[in-house]
Amino acid sequence: MIRWIYLILLLLVLSISHVFLLEDAAQRQKALPQADRNAQIMPSAILKIVSGEFDGLASDFLFFETLSFYGQTFERQERPRIKDWEWQWIYKSLMASTDLDPYFYDPYYLGAAILSWEAQLYKEVNTLLEKGSKNRDWDWTLPYFAGFNYFYFLNDNDKAFELLKEASIRPDASPSLASLASRMAIREGRTELAILYLQGILAETTDENIKGEFEKRLKALRHIFSLEKAISYFKITFHRVPTTLQELVDRKVLFLLPEDPYGGEFFIDGAGAVKSTSGLM
Repeated sequence: MIRWIYLILLLLVLSISHVFLLEDAAQRQKALPQADRNAQIMPSAILKIVSGEFDGLASDFLFFETLSFYGQTFERQERPRIKDWEWQWIYKSLMASTDLDPYFYDPYYLGAAILSWEAQLYKEVNTLLEKGSKNRDWDWTLPYFAGFNYFYFLNDNDKAFELLKEASIRPDASPSLASLASRMAIREGRTELAILYLQGILAETTDENIKGEFEKRLKALRHIFSLEKAISYFKITFHRVPTTLQELVDRKVLFLLPEDPYGGEFFIDGAGAVKSTSGLM
């Protein structure tokens, strides 16, 4: 009986905390724009004390509230869809959830899925993933996600190789990981490796919102890869870099230019790399 009373009190505290955070979020939304915003969440040390033996339940509660909040943002029309302080709230919520239950996989996966690509919180998400990798030392996916972040976003090939190598020797790891790690070590095919990474993570994805975002990113990367190959062909044929992407069409290297699924336009930057005005790829 006492256990059930304690459980009810825990859920009550978490619910009150959630209502407070939603009210705080509503007030922040009304106050836009403001320069400095602080993402607030109850400290993990206090949550551990409050949750007691129900820390796993408290971890579940935090995660599903975070996932629910993220899903609701897809109904927004404004851009950016998620504000910087809200990304900080999501990150801190996932950190708190995994402080309560460091073996809980879903918060780590959600962090890997959204915090690097959408929020550009590369170092923060790797802090989350490295905590998960240490606690879930049988799980190959977490060092895999962190290794890709080091390679693709942070340009740290040595750290990427180290993590991919670690992932490749864990139980049930994909046989292709050792090859992927070797290709990262010699800095081969950045865009092509990103495509392989997204194909791998999509195979693990069940949430439809997250799956849709990854499919859009994969489509954008495939377009970028096709443009990169066209630029390489142009350089071999005409002995120079095209001044614009339109020149690839004018010189009959491409029939037409692909469209950015994020609504921007692809272009060649000063270093000869393919970028998009959308800023999302």
